Amino acid sequence: MTRTLEDFSHSILFQKISDICASVNIVKNARELLELSLKQTMDLFGAKRGSIFIFNENKKELILKIAHGMEINEQKQMVKRLGEGVVGKVAQIKKPIVVYDIADDSRFNNFKPRRSYHTPSFICGPLLIKDKLIGVINIADKNSGHRFNNEELQLLDFLSSQIALNYRRIQLYQKFKNLVKESKYLKTKLGKSSAEADDLKKKIVVQEKFASIGKLAGGIAHEFNNPLDGVIRYTNLSLEHIKDDDVVRGYLLEIKYGLNRMANIVRSLLACSRNSRLAIEEIEINRSIEQVILNLKSEIAYKKLIIEKDFDHTIPPIMDLGMELIVSNLFRNAIDAVDKGGKVTVVTRNLHNYVSLKIIDSGCGFSRELAQKILEPFYTTKDIDKGCGLGLTIVNEIVKSYDGKMTIESVPKKGSTFTIFIPLKIKDEKRII
Repeated sequence: MTRTLEDFSHSILFQKISDICASVNIVKNARELLELSLKQTMDLFGAKRGSIFIFNENKKELILKIAHGMEINEQKQMVKRLGEGVVGKVAQIKKPIVVYDIADDSRFNNFKPRRSYHTPSFICGPLLIKDKLIGVINIADKNSGHRFNNEELQLLDFLSSQIALNYRRIQLYQKFKNLVKESKYLKTKLGKSSAEADDLKKKIVVQEKFASIGKLAGGIAHEFNNPLDGVIRYTNLSLEHIKDDDVVRGYLLEIKYGLNRMANIVRSLLACSRNSRLAIEEIEINRSIEQVILNLKSEIAYKKLIIEKDFDHTIPPIMDLGMELIVSNLFRNAIDAVDKGGKVTVVTRNLHNYVSLKIIDSGCGFSRELAQKILEPFYTTKDIDKGCGLGLTIVNEIVKSYDGKMTIESVPKKGSTFTIFIPLKIKDEKRII
């Protein structure tokens, strides 16, 4: 009897996902990566049919690279235009979709499925890196004959991000190998080629670290989101039955705020792993800073820190792509860096087209060489109980999602200054949910 996804416990399912990520992380050939990724993904979903298309940016078309459960005559010269069929539609909108019954789906009125399909249900996801289309993965024909659901769609969305990250890693690795080979024949350009090779080596390592973040984020999202949703739902129900002047209401509101922050952190970590960010609502930067300071009041009081605030109150609200997470991570780093009785200063300014946020600490500071490393995933100088090296990585990714900029100035034993520049207007596509 074939087991379905629903038959697995959360721990077993997470272990299977981890095994998939671990196996594809060591592959160094694009064809082998796509073959292994498709086979393991189909096995996980208990599916008989699957395919991966790679996007040709020059010709603006999707070319079939790997397929299982498809007749040889179907595979030959299979090319999809953007918007054509299920695969073309997913590539066009750059979002995963689930089709319960292709015959009843209004999105594909003119689509005629091939007779070789045994069931009318599909899940299909884009392979994306920083909103750049790499390709599309399509899974169909469950062994059980059942239809796909939204939970399976979310899982495919996570797996597709890992395939894209590893595909990019292999491209960089191949480019690196070509540079090394070229350097043997072009000794006059050895210096330049060596520098490019070193840069590519660093990019490969960073890409592998982001793949690890993706595996971690996927596990957190899978294990935490459903319990969090339940607790938030029951908290809201409790608030509906509590009087406005009841002291318990204040406690419940604090619980709700904390739960929402946990959900936002999970979402931000997952978005960091996928290199994308979606705006939901607007946020006031100064108010966000005040809230972070309030949340950290116990740490501030313990170290007897001086917090100096210099706010520009003309700053308008901006789209919230994770601003509170930026402020929280930078503030925590500043608090960890200073000794008892030290000072942390926060400055905001309206620069017309941009808003600037500056956090200055009187802490230990660090060298210029260290400043080049601290944005890398998992790099940290803190004790293991104080951080895992993801704080500044997430800050940097959120700033990039704003199309903003971060500068770092630090002098050993004199302190550090982190400055964030965020555009007041962001691109329209980042507003889409």
